[in-house]
Amino acid sequence: MTLLAKRKLSVAILTALYDGPLRYSTLHHLVSQISPFTVHARTLTDTLNYLCAENLVEHRQHDDGADYRLTTGGSELVDLLAEIKRWSRQHRSTGDP
Repeated sequence: MTLLAKRKLSVAILTALYDGPLRYSTLHHLVSQISPFTVHARTLTDTLNYLCAENLVEHRQHDDGADYRLTTGGSELVDLLAEIKRWSRQHRSTGDP
């Protein structure tokens, strides 16, 4: 998987977690549906570890399992990306240089 694909996978993971915590298997399923690339478990795990190290995602252990969830910074980043996307659409459609 290329660096660009990994970056897109990061955005897909962050977006999938925006609505709340998810278990690994559910997250893998959702991200696989979003991504145009095949999402291997190792790639997902590596990307989740990276996002955890960057303090955008956290992994929480519970008595009945574990899940991944956004940190405050991760939520703010998803909001910022949505705002950039909105801005881009607005300025692309108006034809402004």
